Amino acid sequence: MTNTTATDPDTRPILGRARSAMSGLTTVEAAIRAVVEQLRQARATVRPEEDVAELALSAVLAGDPVPDDLAARVLAIRRSNETAFAEAGVLGPLEHRLREQLLALHRDRVDDALAVLGAELDTVISQAGPVLAELGAVDSADAAINAERVAQWRQAVALSARYGELRQAQRVLVSAAVTPQTHLSDRVSAEARALVDDFGTVVAAGAHYPEVGTGVNRTEVRTGEVRIFSGRLVTSDHSDRAARPRPWLTGDDLVDLRFACRADVREWVPTIKALTDARDEHERTQQAAARAAAERRPGDDDPPFLRTGRRMPPPPAALLDRLAREELGDPA
Repeated sequence: MTNTTATDPDTRPILGRARSAMSGLTTVEAAIRAVVEQLRQARATVRPEEDVAELALSAVLAGDPVPDDLAARVLAIRRSNETAFAEAGVLGPLEHRLREQLLALHRDRVDDALAVLGAELDTVISQAGPVLAELGAVDSADAAINAERVAQWRQAVALSARYGELRQAQRVLVSAAVTPQTHLSDRVSAEARALVDDFGTVVAAGAHYPEVGTGVNRTEVRTGEVRIFSGRLVTSDHSDRAARPRPWLTGDDLVDLRFACRADVREWVPTIKALTDARDEHERTQQAAARAAAERRPGDDDPPFLRTGRRMPPPPAALLDRLAREELGDPA
């Protein structure tokens, strides 16, 4: 039995650990929270001056005389409101400046946070390799009990959950960098999710899944495709065939972790530049292939093949001579 443990000694959520590596982020986030709360309190103290008239009306209807201090009450409310408005007038721009600082931090320091995720990925993969090797083909708790691999199963489940948490943290961090947001949120934009899932998980993803970057939904069902070949319409029927999910993103963390531990797979947590470079290089390759296909002429196609797979031999010279005489007549 392996002696590897399922968790890192630092048990904080991986996203919090990664964010703590972004120098100054914690301070700016705390300042934003404090300013927002103070601004809320200032706005809550604002009262309409009409409240004094309502109080006077209630007193008069109850048979009491008109209060002598109506003006003083109005002036007190007015002074209080002016103080609140002045405070809000300072806190509002301050909050805006702090959120600008937050945007700059996400843009400039995100690679520091991603480096933490990269180190975590190395730890998870190194620990998962021996565990999954001992676990073998076991893919359920019942199978683990029958195979007497309960300890390995528990370790694999914990490591796969950690792996899934790591990838979600990566999406959150990338989203904050490539689709800037001024609010404290773990929201992931569709653009950032596609970027990480297609190019930020596996190096050279196209070698394992050629459809990366196409925007095909994994639950989408393809319909028949019609194209022209040698002057004829040819239909390729793909109905009833669902698009394949990415092999590293199946929705099952343990299955994804097994793929990540394969010998022919290189998992990574790239910097923002490396991530966008991988996307751009893939797009250039796709565009070059599409351009070459569009510029291909009918004469560029290979010679036809016989049904047996062998190339058709050229017609014999005697046959060509006889056909020529039949068409043009005997030269004699």
